[in-house]
Amino acid sequence: MPVPPKSAPASKQQELLLADDDAAGEKTRKVHLLRSGPSRKVVVNTLRVVAGRDMLRYVTLEEDESVVIGRDETATLSLTDASVSRRHAKVRLMDGQVLVEDLGSTNGTAVNGQIIDRAALNVGDHLEIGAVSLRLDLLSLEEVGHLESVLERLQGAKRDPLTGLHTRAYMDDELPDLMQRCGRSKVDLSCVFLDIDNFKQVNDRFGHQVGDDALVAVSRLLMVSLRDSDPSVRYGGEELLMVLQDSNESASYEVAERIRKAIHGHDWARTSAGLRVTASMGVAQWDGVESQKDWIGRADKALYAAKASGRNRVMRASEAK
Repeated sequence: MPVPPKSAPASKQQELLLADDDAAGEKTRKVHLLRSGPSRKVVVNTLRVVAGRDMLRYVTLEEDESVVIGRDETATLSLTDASVSRRHAKVRLMDGQVLVEDLGSTNGTAVNGQIIDRAALNVGDHLEIGAVSLRLDLLSLEEVGHLESVLERLQGAKRDPLTGLHTRAYMDDELPDLMQRCGRSKVDLSCVFLDIDNFKQVNDRFGHQVGDDALVAVSRLLMVSLRDSDPSVRYGGEELLMVLQDSNESASYEVAERIRKAIHGHDWARTSAGLRVTASMGVAQWDGVESQKDWIGRADKALYAAKASGRNRVMRASEAK
């Protein structure tokens, strides 16, 4: 993951040239050094998908270079949705301004819901490429690196084909070894059991395609909120399990609460108009002795206590009755 360089003193926004080595040699990326209070950070203009099967795919924008978005595998940002034309739109960063141009697409290009031929994009704007929604953000190099790491993990072996999470086989093949290592090293180990609230109603009202897209989105939101070292598993249906290393019950509760808020606050209307999704979670810290079944069972019990107390909440196993 790239590490931002130490910044020189600055009292206002400045431009900074960073040299990055790649397989083809050196390339220079123009980014910005922003000051927020006493802190400064390097950020880059980043377009990333915020809904659908391609959620989290992204492209960073370099000064005076054009980016093609489309379904063709040679596109700079290749999307899989059938509503996207092979060469759908072109985006360019010029003099600090992001410009987008439709390339004669079949289903059109829109900015914040307005169909366009050419337009400027501002930070926070939504770009609709066919039915795929992207947002322009300023991300730090660390955030971009984390996104890349998440996308790489989604493509790993033994992954659930829909969500990209580990399959249930992880519980038998790898989790016992992790428990042993943490037990020997006296390292805290906790799990978070997540269930999407009223998921059957989502499928019944919006259809299974939207239900699948919602499950994908929850999985992406979950992975972005976790460290690379914290595995997550599609336990079954809409039930997901996260395993947090070096994390006690209290710290894991905070992680789960952050994920809950991310799911609750996500712009679900970009998946389907009228859609709202929340999740309930149960948190349990392994006591270092109990079986995997008993440990996860306590998290499951806490999850159902969260649902019984109103849904869209997190419950600690130590508090579940």
